[in-house]
Parts: sequence; structure tokens; C-alpha cells
Amino acid sequence: MNAASKPADEAVAAFIADSDLVFTPAYDALPMIEQRRIYDAYWQRYHAPRPAGVTAETISIGVPRGELRALLYRPSTLGSEAANLPVVIYFHGGGWILGSPESHDLPVARMCAEAGVAVLSLDYRLAPEHVFPDALMDGLAAVDWVVREGRSKGLDPDRLVVAGDSAGGNLAAGLCLWIRDHGGPRILLQVLIYPALTTRVAAGHSAGVSQEAVSHYVTAYFGKQDLAGNAYAMPLSAKSFAGLPPGFVATAELDPILPHGEMFAERLRHAGIPCGYTCGYGLPHTYLRLVHLSPAAARELAACCAAIGAAVSAEQRRVA
Repeated sequence: MNAASKPADEAVAAFIADSDLVFTPAYDALPMIEQRRIYDAYWQRYHAPRPAGVTAETISIGVPRGELRALLYRPSTLGSEAANLPVVIYFHGGGWILGSPESHDLPVARMCAEAGVAVLSLDYRLAPEHVFPDALMDGLAAVDWVVREGRSKGLDPDRLVVAGDSAGGNLAAGLCLWIRDHGGPRILLQVLIYPALTTRVAAGHSAGVSQEAVSHYVTAYFGKQDLAGNAYAMPLSAKSFAGLPPGFVATAELDPILPHGEMFAERLRHAGIPCGYTCGYGLPHTYLRLVHLSPAAARELAACCAAIGAAVSAEQRRVA
């Protein structure tokens, strides 16, 4: 983080101060049930109602272990056009150990409304109870469900996007690598919002993000496995980016893991794959919490939604 950088506005400054008070080394040492209790109270302080015209229903996806829960958001304002909606599979952030579809309800609902797409927000399995690759396999199960049953739910599996923020961006990128290597449906676009893609962290500390915090999350996600060089666990370790879907990467200027997204976009482009990029100046990690409070945060989400809208519209024109 550049020492001369400063928060975009007062809401951002207050948010950074609040986050730094909550997410400390003492927080990381608490029992997991207590970490999650505090996290839930934290995100609820920044919650707000969904935009008008967005509905959500609980979906159960059958998997070998039982059921995978998800929330399916629809832009009801589209009326009859909503019968064949493009769909975004969304992975929430939270360091692989925290969060749920509910914790990311506001930005996901706004994505649904602004991009004009359905969004399937996954309640994937969390570490440390479930280590890699459990969350990734939940994502694969969601993709299979969209392909198998999506049309019966008014979804278009031929216009499929994956997206996520922070640890969720990691899962979205890892899923695209897995599908490239093992086979699966075509992914139109991967949208990574301040993604965590390697174990390394740049100097600096913002909104509760530090090398110590990232190490805490990674240790829980890996369990006792040595996965720093596993591309599906840490996508920047992939030897080749050839054959991946186009991307759109959103980073934040005040985020110590900004280089992760920046490097990912560069590597996609070097592989000849189109990748849009935006950096939210004056914004920290987890700025999606502020889309209703900070115009700068709202602009970054709008850029992601515009990229999704352009990709699904181009695909609709291509097959028409």
C-alpha cells in the first residue's frame, strides 16, 4: 500500500478503522465459533435492504454428502424475459473460514439487479472443518446443477459466469482451472474481486488484512496439506493460463493483496486471453461492504456488473 494513499471518503476511512479493530491477532486466536459470531455481528453493521425488483429463493443442490445450500437471486423486473436468464455462480469471501450467502446478500443482490442476471450464491463448506478441495468441489457441484437442472429453473447454462470476492475469487479462479484441465461446460467470464490467489502478501495492512491474517486463513484452508504450489488451491501458481475463460479483475488500492489480482490479469493477457481490470483508488479489501455507503465502492461493483452484462449480451448476439 502506498504510504501517500488515503481512503476515498469518510465512509471508507471509518470502515478501515472498524475492520482493523475487529480483525486482529487476538481475533485469529479465538475459537472458530467465536470468530464466526463476531464476523456475523460485523457484517450486519454494514448490511442494507436489497434493491427493489430482486427476489431470492433457497436452492438445495444434491451432492454425495447430502445437500449444498445456495440462494438464487433473480431480477424480477425483467418480467417475461426472465425465463432464460444468464447465471453467475458466486463464491462469497471470508478467508475460506467465514461468511455465507447471507453475509454477502447486499452486493450479490446489487449484482443481480445491475447486471440483469440470476446469481447463485453458494453456501460452500468452510474450513477448518472442511479443507481443500471441499469448497472447490461444492463449486463444481453447482456448475453441474446449472447444466443439469438450470433450464427448469429459468436459467441459461450456455451463459454461465463464475465470480467471487477475496477467498471467493480464489475459488472462482481455481474452478476455472479445474474445468479447463478436467472438462466441463464453457465459462463465459471469471470475475475476481480483490482475489486471494497466492500465500504471499505485500507490505501494508488495511481493513484487517495482513500477512498474519492471511496465514491464519490459509493454514485453516490447507489443513495439513502442502498446497502453495497447487494451482487449484492457489491459482497464481498455475504453470499455464492458456485455455482459461476471459476475465475481469477488480482490485483495491489500499489492499495488501492487490498484487494478486494485478498479476492474474497480466498472466491472462500474456496467454492471449482478454481480461478487463479496474483498481478502486482509495478503497480497501472487502469494499463490497460499502456499496451503499461509498460512491467509489459502488463504481467498482458497477464496473464488474458492466463486464458481466457485456459478456452475456455478446454471447446472446453470437448465437442469435
